Amino acid sequence: MNMKRRDALARDINLADITSSKKNAEVLRKLRDNDQNWVDNALYIFEANDGEEAYDDEEIVFSIREGDDLGWLGYFIGRNQSLDVLAIHFLPQERERVDAFIE
Repeated sequence: MNMKRRDALARDINLADITSSKKNAEVLRKLRDNDQNWVDNALYIFEANDGEEAYDDEEIVFSIREGDDLGWLGYFIGRNQSLDVLAIHFLPQERERVDAFIE
């Protein structure tokens, strides 16, 4: 999906439809809305462990699993103006998902 198309859809997209969990949807909402209430203005990206959210109580963690649209995650990170730190500890091995994140 190109950038102009994402720009047009960003405000109205149902975040629950592009993520694997409520917590990840909340992270996307904060990114999209340039929320100023980030802990340390940081976001950490980890792999979800065997379907469990290892960092469930951490509001600054996006836990990647199937069902997470990394294209939207990358888009919202790129458009966000409140983050100071982005720590990527995991990206999936599927080239298409990584390419979508980077675009």
